[in-house]
Amino acid sequence: MTSGLRKTHKIIWILLLIAVPVLLMFSIHSIKEPLLTDSDVLISEKVSGQRTVLENDTFYISIKEQNSSNALQVILKKPLKTASSILYGITPSNGDGNYLGTLSKKGIYQFEVDKSTKSIRIYDDIKKNNIINIAL
Repeated sequence: MTSGLRKTHKIIWILLLIAVPVLLMFSIHSIKEPLLTDSDVLISEKVSGQRTVLENDTFYISIKEQNSSNALQVILKKPLKTASSILYGITPSNGDGNYLGTLSKKGIYQFEVDKSTKSIRIYDDIKKNNIINIAL
C-alpha cells in the first residue's frame, strides 16, 4: 500500500467506526410497534360470557356473546406458515363468508361478528386453500 492508500484506508475505517453504531441506533429507534414475546401472548383470565372455541399450540380462539353482535378474539401463539391468511365469518345465508380481517403475525386479533355467524374459516389467498375451519 502506498502512503495515500493507507491514509484513505484509515479515514474510511474511522468513518465506518462512527457511522455503523449511529445507524444501528437509528434503526432500533425507528421500530414503531412494540415487539411481542411469548410471555406477552399469554392467555388472560376468562371474562364472563366468554367461551373458548379452540385452543392448541398455534391458536387460542374465544367468542364473547354480546347484545347486538359477538366479539371474536383470535390469539396467534405462533406465526402461520402462510404469507396471506384471511379470516372469514361463515353464515348459513352466505357460504363464501364475510371478510373479517387478516392474520399476519403472532399477536392478539379482535373482530366483531354477526350473531348469525356459525363458523369461521382461515383461508390462504395465495395458494387458494383453507387453512382451518372452526365451528363456533
